[in-house]
Amino acid sequence: MRPRRRTNLLPIIAIVALMLPATPAQAATPPWCGDPIPDGTAALPDGSNPGDPVGSFPHIPWYAFACTLDDIQARSNGRMEVEVLGQSALGRDLYLVTVNALDTPQQRKDFQTWQNIRKIALTEPERAQDMLDRAGAAVKVPIFIQSAIHGNESEGVDAMFDLVERLATTPYGTDPEVDAILDHVVLLWNVDQNPDGRIANTRTNGNNFDLNRDYLTQSQSETKASISVIQEWLPPDMLDQHGYVTPTLIESTTKPHNPSIDYDLWLKWNATRIDANEAAMNAVGLGVTRPILDWCANGNPPPASGLCANGLPPGPSQAEGWDDWGPFYTPMYSQLIGLNGSTVEMCNQANNTNCGIPGGTAHQRGRLGAKLAQYTIAWSTLLFDLEHRKDLLWDELETYRRGVTNAPRPACCDAPYTTDGFWMREYPKAYVIPLGAGQRSDPEANRLVDWLLTNGIQVDEMKQATTYGVTTFEKGSYVVWMTQAHRGLADTALSIGTNISGLIGQLYAPPGAWSHGYLWGADTLVIPRDADFAPITNRVTKASHLLGGVEPGVADAYVLAIDSPTAVRTLNALLAGGTPAQLAMTSFTNPTGETLPAGSAIFAADPATKVALASAGRANDVWFMRADTDGLPAMEPIDRVPRIAVLTGSVNQDVWSMRDLGFAADPIATNNSSQLNDPAAADPLEDYDVVFNTAGWPAAATARTRLQAFFAGGGGYIGALANGANFLNSAGLVSGLTAASRTGSGRSGIVSWNNEGGLNSPIVGAFPAQDTAIMDPPTWFTSTPATMTVDGRLPLAGYFLAGLWQPDAQSASAPGSAVIAHGVSIAGSARLTVFAMNPLYRADPEREWTMLGSAAYWADK
Repeated sequence: MRPRRRTNLLPIIAIVALMLPATPAQAATPPWCGDPIPDGTAALPDGSNPGDPVGSFPHIPWYAFACTLDDIQARSNGRMEVEVLGQSALGRDLYLVTVNALDTPQQRKDFQTWQNIRKIALTEPERAQDMLDRAGAAVKVPIFIQSAIHGNESEGVDAMFDLVERLATTPYGTDPEVDAILDHVVLLWNVDQNPDGRIANTRTNGNNFDLNRDYLTQSQSETKASISVIQEWLPPDMLDQHGYVTPTLIESTTKPHNPSIDYDLWLKWNATRIDANEAAMNAVGLGVTRPILDWCANGNPPPASGLCANGLPPGPSQAEGWDDWGPFYTPMYSQLIGLNGSTVEMCNQANNTNCGIPGGTAHQRGRLGAKLAQYTIAWSTLLFDLEHRKDLLWDELETYRRGVTNAPRPACCDAPYTTDGFWMREYPKAYVIPLGAGQRSDPEANRLVDWLLTNGIQVDEMKQATTYGVTTFEKGSYVVWMTQAHRGLADTALSIGTNISGLIGQLYAPPGAWSHGYLWGADTLVIPRDADFAPITNRVTKASHLLGGVEPGVADAYVLAIDSPTAVRTLNALLAGGTPAQLAMTSFTNPTGETLPAGSAIFAADPATKVALASAGRANDVWFMRADTDGLPAMEPIDRVPRIAVLTGSVNQDVWSMRDLGFAADPIATNNSSQLNDPAAADPLEDYDVVFNTAGWPAAATARTRLQAFFAGGGGYIGALANGANFLNSAGLVSGLTAASRTGSGRSGIVSWNNEGGLNSPIVGAFPAQDTAIMDPPTWFTSTPATMTVDGRLPLAGYFLAGLWQPDAQSASAPGSAVIAHGVSIAGSARLTVFAMNPLYRADPEREWTMLGSAAYWADK
C-alpha cells in the first residue's frame, strides 16, 4: 500500500501559520525606489492590463533591492541587518539579510548559547550536546533561506520581502508567531543568489553557469558567497526557492542517496518538516508533490490504477528521478554541512487549478499562487524548526559527533523508508595528498588543500616521511583524517565515487560521479579504514609555502613541463608578458637524466629570461628545469598566448574556463544572424588562432565558408564530445572519424583511460600511463582517420569507475575505443585535436584542463 503521510502529528503552532499577514507589506510594492535599469523580471506582466495572466503582480526589480532593504531595516528596531555578501559574475551586489532580535534579555541569552555551541560544534560536538541539553529550549536556531538561484524562478524573492518585512517591523507582542520566531530563530536570507539571471530573466548567471550545479566546484562568485553563509552559521535547515513543478514540489528526495549523508538523521527531519509544510499548504488550498512518496521508478506518479509499471505502489522503494546523489546542489551541500534542506519548486498555473489540493478551486493561481507557496513553506518551516530547535540542533551535533569519534555508519531506516544499506558505506581511515614524490603537481595539491580548508574540512601534514605499503610519502604531505565533523563532505569530495549502474535506472541530473581527488590536478590516495597507518601529523590552517624558480646550475635553456593548470597559467602569463617559448615536439632528456614530455615549454637562458622565469616560478610555485642544447628536441615557437574562438553564442563554461587558464578566449556565434555569417561584416575569425567547439557543423553558408578558410589558412581546431568530432567530418577536414555516445537517464561518470600517446604525445605527454576523466554523456570514437594519432583509449574492461552507465548493446563498441586523438586535416593545413569528453565540463575537471592547454599550444602553428 502507499505510504501514509503524517499530517496530523504537528504542534498546533505549525498549523496556525497558514495565511499571509492580514496587513499587506508596504516596502516591496511600487512605486519602486532606486535608479531604474532594464530588468527582465520586473518587466513581467504585473496585472495592470486586462490581458495579463491570472495571478500577475509587480515583481520588485533588482535596482530597488538595496533601498527597499534599507527602508525595512530602518523600521526594524535593530532586529534586521543587511550586508553585501559579494558580487555576481557581472558585478552586481549580493545581499544577506539577518533577522536576529536581541531586544530582550532572554533573546540575548539564547543567542549567546547558540554562539557558545557554535564555537565548539565541529571540534567538541559531544560537549556541545551536553551544553545544549543544559540549555534545553533556551537557544536560538539559525535557518537559511536562499531565493532565485535560477534567475527566471523569481517569486521566492517577492515572497521573502513580505515575510522579512513582517518579521522586522511587526511590533513585539502583537503577533504570537512573529514573537516566537524572533525569540528562537536567526533568519538568514540570501535575497537573490542570481541577480544577473533575474535582470535577464534567465536561468543562468552572467557567465551562463547553472549555479545549482556549482556547489562542489565552487567556480562562481555567487556560489562562494552562499557557501560562506553556510560555513559560518552551520544552519541545520535551509530552503532553496525554485520553480516550477505542478503541484509545488517540496524536496523529499528519492534514491540514490549520497553515501556521505547521515540519511537516518536527515530523513527524520526532512519527512516531518515537510509534513508541516504540506499541512500549511493544504490549509491555503495548495497541493504538494513529495517525490519519495508519490513517484515510481520512471520519475512520475503512477497512472490511474495507482500502481507503478511493476505492479507495486509508489513510494521510497520505487521512486527515482529526484535524488540527492550529487553534492553540487545547494540543499545537498547544506545537508553535508548542517543537517536538513529542501529545494522548493513552486507551482505556477494561471489557467487551471492544478496547483491546488484535489478538487480545490479557491486558491491563488499563477505567479501570486507561486509567491504564496514560497511564503507558506518558508513560514511553516520557521515555525516547525523553532518548535523543535533543541532536538534539531542536537541531531546536527550528532552528525559531527559521529565524525569526530569515527563512529560506524548507523542502520537505516524505519518503514516505509527502508533501504538496502548501500547508500551509507563506511568511511576510509584517511586520504593522503602527497607532496613531492608521488604527486604530479605540488601547486595543485595546495589548490586542493585550500578548497578543503575553505569548506571547513580539517587537514593535517606529516611531520616526517612515512611509508605505507610500497609507497613513501615525503615529509609535509597532507593527510585528511576521517575523524572529523565534516567527514561526509571530505569523503564525497575526495573519493572516486560509486558505480550505481544496475542499481538505479535514472538520475535527476548528471553527473553521476564527481571527485576533486580524481578530477582535479592533484594525486590523492585512499587509506582503508582498517589500514596500519599512523603517521605523526599536525593540523594546518593554510596550505604549505612551496618553493619555485629556476633549477640551479649552468643551463643552455630552461623547461617548464605542462603538467597542471598552474603550469598552463604560468606559461600564458609569461607569454603575455613578452617572454617567448618553444614547444617541445617530442620527449627529451635533461642533464639529470629525467625524461621530459613532448608539449613542454622551452625557454632561452639569457639573463633577462632567467629573471622572468625565476619570478614566475616563485609566484606560481613551479620549477623551470635546466636543459642542454645537445639534448633539446625538435621545437616550434610559441610567440604569444593562443587566441581561441569558442563556437558558441555567449560566454559559457568553456569560455570561462579558458579565460581562467589565461587564454584569450571569446564566444563566436555561428547562426544565421551572427557576424560570422554576415558577408558584409568583418570575419571575426581573423583575430583568432584556434577554434574550440562542442557543437555540430553550422548550417549558415557564410559561416561555413569562413570556417573553411580559417582551417585552410592554418587555423587549429579543438573539438569535444560527439558533435565536436562530427564537425570535422561534416567540414571535410577528416574522413573516417566517427563517435558514439550513450545518452539519457543521467548517464555519466568517471572513466579511466590509457595514455597510448605516452611521453611523445604533445597532447598527453605529461600524463601518467593511466588516468581518469569525467564523461557526460559517455562518449567514444568508434573509428579514427589515418591522419590522426590516438593519444588516449578506454581499457578493454573495467574502465567505468563511478556513476551511471550500465553496459548494454548501445555501448558494445566502447571497450578499447579511442577517446583522445590529434592529427592534421586531409589537406595538411590545420592541426586538429578531439576529445570524447569535454575537458572544460562545468569548469570542474581541472586535471583535463592541462591536455586542453597542450592542444591549444600545439594547434597554433
